[in-house]
Amino acid sequence: MNDPLDSRQLKALTVLAKNGSVTQTARELCVTHSAISHSLRNLEGQVGCRLFCRLGKKVTLTEAGEALRHYAERALAEMQQARVALTDLNQWGSRRLRLAVEAIFPSPFLAQVLLDFHRAFPLSVIQLETCLPGQAASLVASQAVDLVLAAKPPADESWEFHPLLADVIHLVVNAGHALAGKSQVSRAEVAAQSCILFRGCGHERQGLEALLGLRDISLNIAGEVENLDTVKKLVQQTQLMSLLPGWVIAPELRDRGLVSLRFGRKPIEQSWGLLHARARPLNHAESMLWKFCGQQMACLA
Repeated sequence: MNDPLDSRQLKALTVLAKNGSVTQTARELCVTHSAISHSLRNLEGQVGCRLFCRLGKKVTLTEAGEALRHYAERALAEMQQARVALTDLNQWGSRRLRLAVEAIFPSPFLAQVLLDFHRAFPLSVIQLETCLPGQAASLVASQAVDLVLAAKPPADESWEFHPLLADVIHLVVNAGHALAGKSQVSRAEVAAQSCILFRGCGHERQGLEALLGLRDISLNIAGEVENLDTVKKLVQQTQLMSLLPGWVIAPELRDRGLVSLRFGRKPIEQSWGLLHARARPLNHAESMLWKFCGQQMACLA
């Protein structure tokens, strides 16, 4: 008596109540006459009372049957609404998108991405938060967010990375800096200069120092600033240098507000993209967000 009722049996009951014929019910549900008869007998056995009575060739519901029909129609309607809702979500994406973004991504970039997304999915709600470098994988693993827009973290089977741009980390100074005109700078010259870092850059502090350490390059770090525009202005107006991704400083490099120094044999490379749990593939809305991010990344680069 406490087992859940079979939705197919409830469907058969509601159809039979409307047409009063087992044969017609079987035809409408695309099953055999015996399958409907067997299903209805099982339903009566489950509820422990008679649900149907036969008057000549017509089948009608008993009082108990009418009572069950009332609840069956409500239950079937709710199940149909659930199916429609899931189909809609599968086609158009979640109505709520939780997005975390590393602080390196400038406001104009995010503003345009969110505007494009809103135009495509006006009923969707985005919950946006910023995160520190290195937090992307843990946020995805804990299911605190759906997507993270970040630098590619170390490889892990629990998450999947959708690249947007492969870029180079530039060591930059202003055009009037003593090192700006040199075709190549030495390790000693780099170490002798004061360096200001953007705290939200694509590498964690320890990871950045380890990467430079492999090349026997040390930085004289004078400080770290969380505001990207402040870092750029400090480098442009002082003798400080900084390490920043190329796509972030593309306008400044193009206008010679900043100059990229050549140091070491190989450039420091980094990939940027969207991170999500491998167990939950991107839905339609999330795929479109990735597309919008790619368009804006191309503009910046």
